[in-house]
Amino acid sequence: MTEQSSTAGTTEDTLREYGIAHVPVDYFHIDGFRYTNLDDAVSQAKRTKARAAS
Repeated sequence: MTEQSSTAGTTEDTLREYGIAHVPVDYFHIDGFRYTNLDDAVSQAKRTKARAAS
């Protein structure tokens, strides 16, 4: 067993032991900011586009 898989197993065991859920999160990047909400990222992109057009 490799060290990485051993650590992964230990992590999974720890999560299970304490009832911790691991949830992947999508991030949306625009203008140097990171958003977890797509609507917020789109709003920022629209503001950026409007500024560039003026």
